[in-house]
Amino acid sequence: MGGYGTDGRDGAEMAEDIGHEQARDAVAVALAHAAATGLRVSVAVVDAGGWDVAVGRGDGAPGFTAGIARAKAGTAAAFRRPSGELAALREVRPEVLELAGEQLAFRPTTLSGGVPVVRDGAVVGAVGVAGATPEQDVECAEAACAVLARP
Repeated sequence: MGGYGTDGRDGAEMAEDIGHEQARDAVAVALAHAAATGLRVSVAVVDAGGWDVAVGRGDGAPGFTAGIARAKAGTAAAFRRPSGELAALREVRPEVLELAGEQLAFRPTTLSGGVPVVRDGAVVGAVGVAGATPEQDVECAEAACAVLARP
């Protein structure tokens, strides 16, 4: 029986959750990576259920980028794939994203920059980055994922 503090995978084998300290470190790595190349971004780290673990907005990043980073991360966690890959799904089956959006706590996005965190073959969360080009957002998210892939 699922209860408070579970992600609803009753009895399922679960990889270790992303801890707050590790999530903060991942946000710091992504923000440092962005700053080193002159980018102003926001970074969100979510757990497997798409709930925030840590969110950071870099100096000079517009306020709305934090919400976009959350949506990208939540989408990558919920769909267990990079958020940008959902553009093809939207083309073929647009109703899937609409129906999912009615059931999730956020609106799924097809914007690139959401990357799942995989440990031992299981998605344990995701990172979303917003504020730069799609390729730069993905690059920053992957830098954060490198920190989070380690238990």
